[in-house]
Amino acid sequence: MRSARVAAPGGGFGYLAGKIVSYVVFIAWTLITVIPLVWMLYSSFKSNEELTMDIYALPHDLFDNRNDEYVVINRELDVVLDYDPEVDTRERLLIESTTIAPTRRLMVFALLKQDLPTEIANLKAGDHLRVSQLPPRMQSRINWQTIWFNFRSAFVRGRLIGKFINSIIYASVSTFFIVLLGLMLGFALSKMGFPRISGLVGGLIGLGYLISINSVIIPLFLMLSMIKLTDSHLGIILVYVAFGLPLSVLLSTQFIRGLPDSLIESAYIDGATVFRTFASLIIPLSIPVAVTVAIISALGIWNEFLLVLVLASSEFTISLPVGVFSFSSLTSTQLGWQLAALVIAVLPVMIVYFIFNRRIAQGVVAGSIKG
Repeated sequence: MRSARVAAPGGGFGYLAGKIVSYVVFIAWTLITVIPLVWMLYSSFKSNEELTMDIYALPHDLFDNRNDEYVVINRELDVVLDYDPEVDTRERLLIESTTIAPTRRLMVFALLKQDLPTEIANLKAGDHLRVSQLPPRMQSRINWQTIWFNFRSAFVRGRLIGKFINSIIYASVSTFFIVLLGLMLGFALSKMGFPRISGLVGGLIGLGYLISINSVIIPLFLMLSMIKLTDSHLGIILVYVAFGLPLSVLLSTQFIRGLPDSLIESAYIDGATVFRTFASLIIPLSIPVAVTVAIISALGIWNEFLLVLVLASSEFTISLPVGVFSFSSLTSTQLGWQLAALVIAVLPVMIVYFIFNRRIAQGVVAGSIKG
């Protein structure tokens, strides 16, 4: 009896030591995962000069910009304007920061002369002024655009908006068909009453789960080239759906198999067709597994890199991860821009995961619990 009490949970040195080790490992793993993300987030608000001097310091220059000094410059070919001079012909005063990327024509503002005091509007190239000398409205504009300098540069110079939209298209459309077709196949394999055929088809689909995109990327490229689907949204979506279906079918089959047969038989007795039963009964009852498959598929497609890198060759079809890679390769000296681009790519994934992480666990175990 005494030995049994010592070995019982909640007592004994071994149990306490195991609990401490578990917590230490959990905390260490959390820190290893979270600290780089936190550093990337706050470093995306640092100027390139700050990142070069002290990579771990908190951001300062982009936030404390009320007294930043600017120099008046002439309009040149390397100056990127935020307006179309052929459409808007009003006179502007071009100023460039002397503290953030000086002489590189990166932090440049075009101020309407008609909104400036006369003494500032008449400044010539080479003259200096401070942000605090400008009208309050211009100060506020320069303040906010300076804080978000890295993100503005990533979106504008990296043209990430189009790539962001492409990633949304790939993730949303592919996920929709992966979930829908997965539920349809899961319903057929688990409730249609053809055990041998269902076993054969299920085995072939399960085999597809073992094949990765990386291992067949060259045959995929050659096959899509033959049918003229490379560098197209349709071709990329078809591949995503094909490689996402095995997991969807496996999870959906397991979940739907656990649903009572009496529900489906009652629907047939009431005169419902197979498609009506699927739409009105199976889909509503399979929401937990559908949400799980949708989250897993969408996150995987959003982060996928190699397929789009190989199959897409134009700005019209490139996704965000490939766009961030290309942008980082072209701006290797602008660390702030690269970090901002990475935040743009990672932040949507983190938001989706933190919102739906419990749904993922619930959907994965739902089938086994029902069984």
